[in-house]
Amino acid sequence: MRTADPELEKMILEKTLGLLMEHEPDQIGMRDIARACGISATAIYHYYQDKTALFEAVKLDCLGGLKTFMVEKITAEQTTYDKVRASLEAFAEWCFDNPQKALLVMGRLKANTTASAEELKPYYECSELGVHLLEQAVREHTAVSDNPRLDTSVAVSALWGTVEAILLNRADPSYWQSGKKYTDRFITMYLSVIFPKGRNI
Repeated sequence: MRTADPELEKMILEKTLGLLMEHEPDQIGMRDIARACGISATAIYHYYQDKTALFEAVKLDCLGGLKTFMVEKITAEQTTYDKVRASLEAFAEWCFDNPQKALLVMGRLKANTTASAEELKPYYECSELGVHLLEQAVREHTAVSDNPRLDTSVAVSALWGTVEAILLNRADPSYWQSGKKYTDRFITMYLSVIFPKGRNI
């Protein structure tokens, strides 16, 4: 059995991501990816069962970068309120800093609807950070939420909607060049509902 080469696997992911930045997923074949990597298609199959598995690996790699960025921002804060705010701001900031990756992961790559609940967990690690933070805030009696998982899911979906509206120029044109102001407004509105007393403990 051939020994896996981490550097080759990393290159395959990077080259695949590069192709996905320029073409729609259904326009890319394994031979295209192999050509970009300078290897045979057979070599890619040593790492990924098929194109779908490879695209899923690209998605998870991007989401891993987002999680790392969010954790760094959250760790820098002291109170749970500020950690929740930082997690939302970090999500929006990463998306604005990586617009093509964000649009790819959140939209252009199809959702893995056949995966089990256990298999889906890695896709939602960023949301899970928010769930844990909100649960902690509820225990501290600084936040009000009957269902932290639902409230976090709604927040992420709605926040992505505001980000996407800016990235695709579907928001009010007044905010096309000031996306942070747009998303900050949503974050403030969300926090005012979940944390009715604000930052007061």
